[in-house]
Amino acid sequence: MLLYPPIQHASSHAVASARALAGMSQKQLADLTDIDQSDISKIERGVANPSVATPERIATALGGRLSITIEMLSTAG
Repeated sequence: MLLYPPIQHASSHAVASARALAGMSQKQLADLTDIDQSDISKIERGVANPSVATPERIATALGGRLSITIEMLSTAG
């Protein structure tokens, strides 16, 4: 059973995966971004709902960039 909304699950997984690929601890990422380590943990567990600015800071600290896509599923007519 999925406990978190799909977008929250996908974004939390993306942050955790990128951090692991960078070989960085949550504490190191927290120090680079000036985000509390406990908040990094909450984001990675999918229990936080950060503003768009927060994942952008995380992506930048990890040497990446934040990308948001809006995919239209159907057209109203």
